[in-house]
Amino acid sequence: MAHSSETTLQHNLPARDYERFVGRHDELAQLRRLLLPYPKSRYHLVTIDGIGGIGKSALALETAWRVAEGHAAAPEAERFAAIVWVSAKRTYLTVEGIEARQQRSGGLGDLYAAVAQVLAFPAITRARAEEQRAIVEQVLGEQRTLLILDNLETVDDEELLAFLRDLPDPTKALMTTRHRADVAYPLRLSGLPRADAHALIVQEAARKGVGLDEGEREQLWMRTGGVPLAAVWSLGLMAAGVPVDEVLRRLGQGQSDIARFCFAESAARIRERDAYTLLLALGRFASDASREALGVVAGLADDPFGRDLGLDELERLSLVNKDGDRFSLLPLTQAFVRSAAEAEQGAGLGLSERWVAYYAEFVNSYSGWSDDWRGHDLVEVELENIFAVFAYLVATLEYEGTSDREQIVAERSIPNARLLLRIADRISRTMRIRGHWSDCERLAQTALPISKATGQQPMTGWLNYTLARIHYYRGDMAAARLWARDVLAVAQQHGELAMSSRAKLLLGMAELHQQHGEAARALFAAALEESQLTRSRHGASNILAALGDLALQTGDPLAAATQYQQAITIARQVNDIPKLASHLMRLGNTSRLVGDLPGAARELEESLRLAHECGSVSVIAGALYNLALLARDQGAPETAHMQARQALELFRRLGMRQEQAQAEELLAV
Repeated sequence: MAHSSETTLQHNLPARDYERFVGRHDELAQLRRLLLPYPKSRYHLVTIDGIGGIGKSALALETAWRVAEGHAAAPEAERFAAIVWVSAKRTYLTVEGIEARQQRSGGLGDLYAAVAQVLAFPAITRARAEEQRAIVEQVLGEQRTLLILDNLETVDDEELLAFLRDLPDPTKALMTTRHRADVAYPLRLSGLPRADAHALIVQEAARKGVGLDEGEREQLWMRTGGVPLAAVWSLGLMAAGVPVDEVLRRLGQGQSDIARFCFAESAARIRERDAYTLLLALGRFASDASREALGVVAGLADDPFGRDLGLDELERLSLVNKDGDRFSLLPLTQAFVRSAAEAEQGAGLGLSERWVAYYAEFVNSYSGWSDDWRGHDLVEVELENIFAVFAYLVATLEYEGTSDREQIVAERSIPNARLLLRIADRISRTMRIRGHWSDCERLAQTALPISKATGQQPMTGWLNYTLARIHYYRGDMAAARLWARDVLAVAQQHGELAMSSRAKLLLGMAELHQQHGEAARALFAAALEESQLTRSRHGASNILAALGDLALQTGDPLAAATQYQQAITIARQVNDIPKLASHLMRLGNTSRLVGDLPGAARELEESLRLAHECGSVSVIAGALYNLALLARDQGAPETAHMQARQALELFRRLGMRQEQAQAEELLAV
């Protein structure tokens, strides 16, 4: 038992086992508020919950020591007379593995004994068992005491839990547990954020004499998900001579010591229940997952009640993180769960099949040429999971050679090849509009040889078209031309007039970009003729806007405005919001150039509003840049600089180098 020479605070706190407490500033402040006396805080029982190794005990210990060390300076009404620490930890983790704790406490009798020792009240332990509770409650009711119970999930003493529920005022209790308790105010811990995790890694590396560069520290943070014990354990292995790469590899193994220490006991509790199947299902996802998706993949689509009970149990066991109605796993948890799924091959295969089927139907319902932008919002949220499904399908493909030594997709893999190509086709529009150009390019580059190897020639043309557009947007005209010519070759070979029209439009835009006006005009005329044959009003709208660009470049803004107005009329009629926003942006710029500043303001503001409605990032950037030019012309430099900065950030993200340079030039004025 420790005593302070300056105060009467009594405690039995263990020594801090860390050099300097890192992070958790908000949690420390919240705990101090929760531990204030009534009526400043109504809670007498608070739990710190989270997975093993997340730092629950360290946070409780640091909170207790700060209370003890600040005792003399605290207002008298807020002081504790004593702090009683009881630990029920069964195991601890070392570089040698998981080891049992030789002496551990737990249960109501151990708490009574600790209270008797710290408060110097031996009558508690001398009394008969049936009299002890009354004595303890009387003692705790007479002085403000802080009880700290570490690792409560290992305690199965119902009498202890009942005692804590009815704890006498003004005493408070703080518990650490992997399992959320319904009777307490819960404080859930997740992984340390990047800055705090890096600070902890630097501190522990210096203490253990381990040299890590910035990249290795970043990898350690990402692999551990900010779990403090995992970082400390990893650095201990490195200090013992295990190479950094090997330690990082072990962190990705679901059956590593750190993974088993953090999760095995909690997972064992739900082994035969829906919660376990839901946990395995969540391991299939690349990022977080919706409640609906988890139910489908776990095979509980027809049992929403069982699904919700299972998810609630996973949350209470700290095995999942919940944000709104979406659920996720820390990297360590995901590695553990995927390893568990692989060990149960039958369940794992069923999960994978339902996972693929769910997202195939999902993209079919919400992406493509849908005008429901809320559907595109849903697809954008799920992109990382959709990419994972795409990669999974790519990995399943098998190939075979032909008589002329070409590689084609084997017949048994054709269904998966067609499915992944359909997924790529459906989400490419969402990705282009929402500015995920690098991901879209990688997806198309991966799908292109598969399309060729399955003989899907029209699909090959559209994938080429996607790549041509992305390169055009970025100002790489040479690459845009090459891809567009491939599109045109496929279109002409298979009589695809719509594809041919779009290829010629794109080739014309590339010529216009190089100020080859006559070549551009010829291509636009050919594109318009083919568009009229296909009766594609979407295509006609785009070509008319391109003709407006040509007129503007040749010094005829009035003719340009006429072409843009025609393009806008068609876009409104067919409800093509992204193109309408783009055409209005062009018209607004033209109005500004001819001195119609009020008209320019109306057109550009509508363009920006519509671009936000559909999420067209490139048009948002362009509208902001043109509004910045307008603000400059109107003598509002602060507004101009603000809008130019916003546009510049988006241009940089998209890789639009020419537009980026223009925004930088405007900001330099």
